Amino acid sequence: MYLTTSDSPIDNPLGQVLRLPCKFIKGESDASAIVIQAIAQELKQASRNVLPAIVRQTTQDKYEVILNAQIVEASRQAKLDFVWCIVVNDSMEAQLQVEIGKVVKVNLNTASEKDIDSFFEFIRTKESSFSKVQPKSVAKAIVDYRQKTRLKDLNVLTKLKCGIGKTKLPPLLPYLVFS
Repeated sequence: MYLTTSDSPIDNPLGQVLRLPCKFIKGESDASAIVIQAIAQELKQASRNVLPAIVRQTTQDKYEVILNAQIVEASRQAKLDFVWCIVVNDSMEAQLQVEIGKVVKVNLNTASEKDIDSFFEFIRTKESSFSKVQPKSVAKAIVDYRQKTRLKDLNVLTKLKCGIGKTKLPPLLPYLVFS
């Protein structure tokens, strides 16, 4: 049985804020011990967490923490029996990765020139191999190309003479789509 914020039983826990037993949640935080200790002290005083841990159900009554593991670890250290969590499935986890900024998806067939330019500015900060790429030139080349034909894959970028060669394609794969 799960308890929501209203303490009523719930059949489908996905996306709900639930009070789950700490002992049913696996996972460790990579946060510093001093951070965990500070959170634990706060949780002892409050007797509950405000920031929910995000968990994926692995089996009946077993969960794995995928975000905010420091909350679960600190709850254990504070000797709390329960922790407030949100249960997600695979598609919700994918959405979560976008929402927290770990994944950026840009559709090169529909994105505006400004959005493509912004994306290549972003990738320059993440990948040193893109430091000499001119985002405005890449965005203009893509928009000009797609006026003639629909983009189907990244290989076309190597033919646009915009500073994107074959070695620069792999870092772009997680971010670009062509629907």
